[in-house]
Amino acid sequence: VGEPEARFVLGKVPWCPPIVGLADGTAAHLLCWERHEADGAWWAWISWLQEAADRPRHHVVNVQADAVRQLEPPGAYRLVPRRVLGVDGQIRPD
Repeated sequence: VGEPEARFVLGKVPWCPPIVGLADGTAAHLLCWERHEADGAWWAWISWLQEAADRPRHHVVNVQADAVRQLEPPGAYRLVPRRVLGVDGQIRPD
């Protein structure tokens, strides 16, 4: 049996955030990269689900970029948004 066909919406395959791994083995979606203008450090906004007491809990956190491992081919990360957190507290595209 071949690969399942991608489901097209308005003629396009919908974008899904790529998967990254954390040191504890958690797999998460990479929502965006964020550079902090004050020190130049890169951070990653990630999201994952965790089941607790038979109920899913949704987590969205900001972690240092070097704390995540890319688990998909490099091209999967091409569309991940990049932004800058300015010293003035404003967020803008990178």
